[in-house]
Amino acid sequence: MNFLVDHNLEGHALLLAGRITTLGWLDLLPIRFFTFAEIELPIASDDRILWRFAQANQMILLTANRSMKGENSLEQVMREKNTEKNREREIAPRFNGGQWSERGF
Repeated sequence: MNFLVDHNLEGHALLLAGRITTLGWLDLLPIRFFTFAEIELPIASDDRILWRFAQANQMILLTANRSMKGENSLEQVMREKNTEKNREREIAPRFNGGQWSERGF
């Protein structure tokens, strides 16, 4: 299970990772946290790009700092992509343990 951590939650993610480790969850599940810096995504990345990246890489996006208004807001993107007709996977760069299989952002 991979988490993409928005820059405003890095401290919280560190605490969560410590707690997960302490409770022994890592013995049951492979859990990894990735920061924007680790995957070379700019902090100011468009919400639509973040959503596509997270989906293409099967990551859970942890954020508390995304837009709720506008064409490319996370709210709008999720509404568009969570319909039956739009469930197909979009092509986006994939991150594989420190290696990109395709560059695009």
